Amino acid sequence: MAETALWWVLLTVLDLVFISTVSLLEVLVGAALALLGAVTARFARRAGQARFGGAAHWAAALWSFPATLLADLARLARVVLRPGSAEAGFRAVELAGGTGAAWACTLISATPGSYAVSVDPPTDEPRRMLLHGLDRHSSALERAVRER
Repeated sequence: MAETALWWVLLTVLDLVFISTVSLLEVLVGAALALLGAVTARFARRAGQARFGGAAHWAAALWSFPATLLADLARLARVVLRPGSAEAGFRAVELAGGTGAAWACTLISATPGSYAVSVDPPTDEPRRMLLHGLDRHSSALERAVRER
């Protein structure tokens, strides 16, 4: 119940940020749709067995995020300006023990250089995530969360 309420508040606030005219009708419709989204998000998380996971390497990952974001933007600009320079492909990254797959995938996918496509089930050790990237180079963020 608390998770659904948290999602509802988050989605309602997000709706209020993006609507241009805040009227009672807009708020009511937004809140109702946010409730639907909150219930759906909870069921989707439970169906996918997603959880935050361990916090190991969280600080190192957050520390490397800004540098990775800037480096990936530069790589993306290079690929846009010279389309033939792309070496896009898939690669597997083994997560370090105690690293939560949910937050690691979310953080890596928030950069323009890589996107987490899948993760091994929680029963597999070490857990691997499959990434699709602009090129074959691993980012500082990937190095922060992978098995050393």
